Amino acid sequence: MASNSVASTKVLESKWPPATDLRGSNLPCRLEGEVADLIILGEIPKEIDGTFYRVMTDPYMPPHPQNVPLDGDGNISAFRFENGRLERDAGKALFGLYRNPFSHHPCVRAAVDSTANTNLILWADKFLALKEGGLPYEIEPHSLDTLGYDPYGQGDSKAKTFTAHPKVDPYSDELVVFGYEAKGLASTDIIVYSLDRDENRHDEQWVQSPWCAPIHDCAITPNWLILVLWPFEASIERMKRGGHHWAWSYERPATFIVIPRRKSTPLPAGWQPGEYRIYNYRNSMLIHTAGAWETLDGTALYIETSRYHDNAFPFFPTDDGRLPAANLKADFVRFTIDLSKPSGSTLENEPEMVLDLPSEFPRIDERFLTRPYDVLFLNVLTPRELRPDTDLIFQGLDGLAMHRRSTNTTQYYYAGPDSVVEEPIFIPRSEAEEGNGWVMCMVERKAENRNELVLMDTREFGVPIAIVKLPLHFKAQVHGNWIDQRRLRGRKSLVRRGAPDRISGRGALEVE
Repeated sequence: MASNSVASTKVLESKWPPATDLRGSNLPCRLEGEVADLIILGEIPKEIDGTFYRVMTDPYMPPHPQNVPLDGDGNISAFRFENGRLERDAGKALFGLYRNPFSHHPCVRAAVDSTANTNLILWADKFLALKEGGLPYEIEPHSLDTLGYDPYGQGDSKAKTFTAHPKVDPYSDELVVFGYEAKGLASTDIIVYSLDRDENRHDEQWVQSPWCAPIHDCAITPNWLILVLWPFEASIERMKRGGHHWAWSYERPATFIVIPRRKSTPLPAGWQPGEYRIYNYRNSMLIHTAGAWETLDGTALYIETSRYHDNAFPFFPTDDGRLPAANLKADFVRFTIDLSKPSGSTLENEPEMVLDLPSEFPRIDERFLTRPYDVLFLNVLTPRELRPDTDLIFQGLDGLAMHRRSTNTTQYYYAGPDSVVEEPIFIPRSEAEEGNGWVMCMVERKAENRNELVLMDTREFGVPIAIVKLPLHFKAQVHGNWIDQRRLRGRKSLVRRGAPDRISGRGALEVE
């Protein structure tokens, strides 16, 4: 009698750690290449002429088993739009590990450890890849080759960091920059300055943070810079023990540092030249700002930001291991900062609710940055009546919202089940009024393990006018930006194209 048997399956080991941010739709891409003439459903308006740049954390080598999703080599994608067509370049990976030098191999502890995986901007004809733990890398905008580190130079300041969220003041034509931990690991030193179009530095200031906190984002008005501190703390001793750079503290408040941008800033009553003030809120995490503006009399500031009511980064728990609540609440709010209050005071009122639903990655028509704006775009967890019943997964937001402050109305785009919408970008029509243009975003189709670029006209928000089908899956971006072709030096293809050849006349199917 014949017998059948099944051999036991051997478990094959991998050098890649088993982590949720390295599997499924988060599987590293680790791809460099180009694709021309991507498939497009619908029609891309010919007025859209430029490049959508995005950057993602994409580990090139197996990371440390206890590393966090914020880390990973910077992998840049570029999508170039011209005459209704689109081509893609997959990018160049950059070196680096996360911000604990004591966990590095001794041979690289003196090396630059910024992976430049957070944001991309173009300023003074230099295309920059940014991460707040170091200085910028300059990138060639067509080939995406790395050109060098610290392209503007630090001069006498010797600052070691440059924010991932510098702000362009469209009225004064300046890039407003800050860097925290600017004098070294776990320092409380913050540098603030602006750069003009000729790379000249202006209005440099040094201020002290009340503790060593991450300052990921900021907001600017014509006269003020507002830094937003998260309630994490850095500890060199923790890092030496093999722990993380950051640990959440339930004893620390979300905090604003308010700094005059210039010596010429008109100061409210009671302020002294050279003074900056610290204003505290309660324990919460204010991740990204949309913008800010000031009252006509200069006595108060308004700032709009996403708000998480607990630690939104559970991979950085407290020192004693406490994790945030499973039902973490999130929303989008507008704070009022009364500049007559002394430094160290706590905001007296709760912020005004703008959107009472999980929201992130706000964007505005940045031609109006520093002034009161009307139109806001942001990722949201689509209201229940527009989507199936699903729970919030951090950064698993499935839609976009377009909110008008003047009418307090909101329109939505819902991407569908098993879909995640990434940070939107806004492309204004030439010389159009605020918010008149197009919104573009990357959409991840989790069930199909692929991505699409979705384009909408703001005059009919929520209805895509074009969808670009991408032939592979991308990891989620951190941030991205649109750069109009007129701002780039020359027009070059992102992809390599074969040179045309003379017809040989030797084809097998040639008709005589």
